[in-house]
Amino acid sequence: MKSVQNVEVIWRGNKISVEIDSGSTLKELGHELQRLTNVKADTMRLIVPQLLDKTSRLLSPFSDEHGRLNLRETSILEGRSIRMMGAFETEVDEVLQNSKANLRIAGFDEEEKRLRQRMYDGPHNSLKLPQGPYTFSGFRTLTLPGIEECSNIGLSKRREINQFQWSKTCSGGKK
Repeated sequence: MKSVQNVEVIWRGNKISVEIDSGSTLKELGHELQRLTNVKADTMRLIVPQLLDKTSRLLSPFSDEHGRLNLRETSILEGRSIRMMGAFETEVDEVLQNSKANLRIAGFDEEEKRLRQRMYDGPHNSLKLPQGPYTFSGFRTLTLPGIEECSNIGLSKRREINQFQWSKTCSGGKK
């Protein structure tokens, strides 16, 4: 006599109770779930909590790797809930149909128009950086709200002060 086990599956917020032989394979459970939910076989995945640690295992009931495993090997036991992911055939077809309808990504049309305009106008010289020696003309410090400027300390003195003292000096002794 075979023992029957009751497997609780949660799918899209609904609890589905499946009675299945405890010696069954994961593929047989997948077929039963497919019969009850009409989920497309290649989209079905089961998230099974593991017994020894707080991790879960993602199983594909119709794959060659997982389909042959029996329920005990996959930690699917009576009294433990597993989660199922999967989509209806119509949902998959709808996504495929929408992807065929518009293969272009939004924003590329404008970029393509600009490219065509540049090509139509003729070749332009690309922007070139100035040639020859360059003298750095100025330096300004970035001012941030709440941070005082430490312009009163000379560069040689700044090198002598360590970071802690520098922040203490620049913030007026406040850390």
